[in-house]
Amino acid sequence: MAEIISNYQILDAFEDIAKDKNLPQDVIIETLRQALMTAARKKFGTSENIEVDIDAELGTIRIVAKKTVVMKVSDPSLEIAKKEAKKINPNVKVGDVVEVEINPADFGRNAIMAAKQNLIQRIRETEREMVFADFRHKIGEIISGTVQRMERGNIIVNLGKTEGFIPRSEQVPNEHLPIGKTIRAYVKDVRRETSGPPVVLSRKAAEFVKCLFEFEVPEVYEGRVQIVSVSREAGERTKIAVYSTDDRIDPVGACVGLKGTRVQSVVKELSNEKIDIIPYSPDPEVFIQKALAPAEVVGTFLYPDEHKILVIVPDDQLSLAIGKGGVNARLAARLVGWRLTIYGEEQYKNTAMPLENADFLTKEQIDALLQYDIDTIQKLARMKFELLRSIEQIGDEAAKILKNARELANKIEEESAFVTKDRKLEDSLNTDKEVNEKNILRRLQQESAES
Repeated sequence: MAEIISNYQILDAFEDIAKDKNLPQDVIIETLRQALMTAARKKFGTSENIEVDIDAELGTIRIVAKKTVVMKVSDPSLEIAKKEAKKINPNVKVGDVVEVEINPADFGRNAIMAAKQNLIQRIRETEREMVFADFRHKIGEIISGTVQRMERGNIIVNLGKTEGFIPRSEQVPNEHLPIGKTIRAYVKDVRRETSGPPVVLSRKAAEFVKCLFEFEVPEVYEGRVQIVSVSREAGERTKIAVYSTDDRIDPVGACVGLKGTRVQSVVKELSNEKIDIIPYSPDPEVFIQKALAPAEVVGTFLYPDEHKILVIVPDDQLSLAIGKGGVNARLAARLVGWRLTIYGEEQYKNTAMPLENADFLTKEQIDALLQYDIDTIQKLARMKFELLRSIEQIGDEAAKILKNARELANKIEEESAFVTKDRKLEDSLNTDKEVNEKNILRRLQQESAES
């Protein structure tokens, strides 16, 4: 039987690399074994007949090659001459398999170094897989860490077992996070890449605010108060819409907390970002009135086909409703999920266009519309297609008339009102439209197949 070999060079490398690594012993041993198998394969051209046994308690490594006994050797890596085999086992016969001790020195210095590098690489890969397995379940959650350094515009955060990073695109504008500061962040993704911190963090995401409220408000965590939607412009303002599944709980009050303690904890984490907590309503007209707070709303008109709400506010509150740079209006539109047009009262009255100004309507059609109290282009644009088509003087021209009226009304709005133009909202509405169209098509195909 081959003598057990203590390979001090490799064991030293093993101990140095394994030191301070929070990895299971069986993972380290298997990684080292694979590294030595690779070194053997590079030296002898194959590792099929190589066995590596590692005894962690004794600190020893045993490396042997199983070779077939032959009279004349044609492949030294797989065969051994009978004369040499008898030195291992005097009773050996041709065709037997013997274990030939491999001296670590046979690997050569370069092979030993290659094994060490292989070991380092494998341990790094194993660590990354362990980090991925541990942190992938945390995607969509909040995690705490310490700001460690800045690196090419990224904020590197020490998470204990590994590092995370907040890319520039996920940082809050003008927020200063000093080195050594303990922060919370939203886990956006966990990567398997071989370089750079694997955990992608965000302090800019709207979901971050939602998670903070789940952490600070027990009723939200338990599901008795639900956060229906969140819209955010990081560093400026956030609006959240809340709803209670328990009639005994005021959802806004629960999120604000006694003397504002709960919401202030969130505000502090967000570096004093303003937060509006809005009671949710399934009625979009009621919802938008709440969402535009602190501004008062005196009138709303719904355009369901365009997924748009026209809002009228007191003249002295128009700038309040719109907000600095349009932020209040944009956030309200995103929160409710409808396009938004805002008028001051006088402004709205002054922009009302009589039907007589429309060159696409005949006098008979105008007279018929007046009987339905439709006396302006704006009112005509809000009509439902079915009702418009049911008017005798309109009939089959309904689609064309409605299209012209809406185009003209939109042009007036563009020139005289504040109209939200928000890519995030448009992307969301377009996605919903695509999903609805696919569902309709799927249902039609299913009905066709059944018939």
